[in-house]
Amino acid sequence: MDVRNNGGDRAISTSIKNFERLKDSFLESIGDLANAMPIMKKEKSKKLLSLADQLTDFEDGVRFLYESMAELTEAGIFSDSMWQDTDKLVPSLVGGTLKAGGQSTVMEILSELRILSIREKKLSSEKMSAKEASLFLKKMLVSNLDLIFPDGSEELRNIPEQVTRKIDHLFSFLKEYIPVSDLKADLAEEIHQICVQRPIITDRALHILETIRNEVKLDKNEKSDRLLLKYINAAFSPTPACIDHTPETYADFLKDCPADKLTDEAAMLGKTMRDTGLSSFYHVTMLRFVAENHSLLGKALGLDQSGRAELSKHKEFVTFLVQKAITPKTARSCYGLARFIERTLLSHQPVKSGLERLFKIEIHEEVAENLKQSHSGSNQSPLAILLADCLGILGQPLGIGQGWNPTCQSARGISLWSRHAPGKLLRMIETAAKTNNLTMRFEGQLLSSSELGQGVAEKIDYNLDAVSVALVPHLDRIYNEMMKRASYRNEDPHKWVNPALYGHWIPVGFSSAYDYLTNSIRDYENFLRTLYVTHHPAYNGGNNLVYPNPVGIFLTGSTGKLLGFHAVSLLRVAEHEGEVRIYFLNPNNEGRQQWQSDIKPSIAGKGERSGESSLPFYQFASRVYAFHFNPSDLGALNQVDDEIIQKVIQIAKNSWGTSYTWTESNNLQSINFS
Repeated sequence: MDVRNNGGDRAISTSIKNFERLKDSFLESIGDLANAMPIMKKEKSKKLLSLADQLTDFEDGVRFLYESMAELTEAGIFSDSMWQDTDKLVPSLVGGTLKAGGQSTVMEILSELRILSIREKKLSSEKMSAKEASLFLKKMLVSNLDLIFPDGSEELRNIPEQVTRKIDHLFSFLKEYIPVSDLKADLAEEIHQICVQRPIITDRALHILETIRNEVKLDKNEKSDRLLLKYINAAFSPTPACIDHTPETYADFLKDCPADKLTDEAAMLGKTMRDTGLSSFYHVTMLRFVAENHSLLGKALGLDQSGRAELSKHKEFVTFLVQKAITPKTARSCYGLARFIERTLLSHQPVKSGLERLFKIEIHEEVAENLKQSHSGSNQSPLAILLADCLGILGQPLGIGQGWNPTCQSARGISLWSRHAPGKLLRMIETAAKTNNLTMRFEGQLLSSSELGQGVAEKIDYNLDAVSVALVPHLDRIYNEMMKRASYRNEDPHKWVNPALYGHWIPVGFSSAYDYLTNSIRDYENFLRTLYVTHHPAYNGGNNLVYPNPVGIFLTGSTGKLLGFHAVSLLRVAEHEGEVRIYFLNPNNEGRQQWQSDIKPSIAGKGERSGESSLPFYQFASRVYAFHFNPSDLGALNQVDDEIIQKVIQIAKNSWGTSYTWTESNNLQSINFS
């Protein structure tokens, strides 16, 4: 029995004796509900659900509820509820109800256990056959892969830990009856969708792949299995020689390998890494083996023409990077190193000098401890961990994620600096790592993170890349302090905070639809028209962005319900197959979370570059509440088609807009919002 106490609002009993008492009380309450007069049914059901709620805090509690399902159903626990008729239940809606908390979560867990009972023929139903129950559960699991293999999204971060524990117990139990092998095709697509975004932290993909490798027999004659094998091989055995050799014997194989075969081996490793974004212990062994053979090193990294030219110019320094930063414990940085070289950043003196300085620093004791937390179980030095992930951040600026922290502002900043001020970023990393402090100016005053109070995040979860581990605690405190200082100006504080936090490239024009003082939406039509005339190519002369625009959005879940504010970077606007789309960075770990039933960002196949998400312009516009712009780009607002504006307004009002009051102005003006 799992009796670990992982926190939550109610203390969980850790004694088997109390657990047995809880089961006895539950069985007694089933009888009370079954025998209750109609007028007392509601009260008895409430008591029974309270006991079920406590039982779901235990893995064995979920098992016990399953074994009691026949009696529970017969007693009438589902009567007069939205779960009463099994034929009216929808698999795709299960996840949302599970996440809701309270009675909804408990009833949904019981509902899934009832359907499993029907599938296993322990319970009969006139409205659902065993085959239909099996199909329902499979569809439900496929719809909730984010719950089976948590992705750290904004939506999941907002769920109380007590609720996630109950959900974990349910899915752990269901997987005993519905093996992962039944979901092969869907898992293949999930892995592909994760990897195509090229995240810096590949742990989730590797966890899924390892589960499949250990639990599923794959057939290379099946399309989905071939896709899974492609990624499994890339992660664990990227060449035929790797299959034949353990990580311990692979180095000896390379020593004895003839020159032509060694060339082929290096090229195969480079290709698998470039094709999948995944790198392994074998990649590390090869890179370290050929570190001074730059022709083979270029092949092993899978470099393109510009990358090979850059490697040729900086051979000794790249060799030095491989020897110092690329180790078995930092294998994921092999891919980051390759992309870093291809960005030709070593030809920028501030970057090369910044990296050289990092090699010489002594890391602050507290920062070192946090870096070790981010690589639990590793005996790697904190400096080596930091250096390796610097390569990942610099090579994959759109691969950053905020982890399980509400620090989207900080992640967005690190990405922006990596793309447009990598020398500045390296200087910030050096300062934070050495001093456990960061200083920024805000309106002429210096803000030192070490002297500030708590940031937005109450506690930092260090399941992050090492650069974020070093920087985010400080950036978060500084951002929070800036917001406090600008919060009483009758305007959105981001107008002043974004340029101060991110730098001079943030345009001075600013527009916000959200009124902080009244918690209302104001002048939304003019707001949308301003967005269109400054960003849409049909109205701004076809001009694209020079730098990313820090945009604030109303983040919504799959039902369109408001989850809260979120920070993204608007990267570019472009036409794809006749449709104008906005391409953006979502630092929310996963760029394809559904924002409404018909609004789901795409991450591949619609002109996206690795790490970008995209939506049609009007759909993205329906989620924006604040953005910057160049005042010189602002034209007549009435040039934007009324039908387009009204379409966006209706989408907004019917989703997040239900959470606010609205005040409108019908005066269309050419307004400078700076």
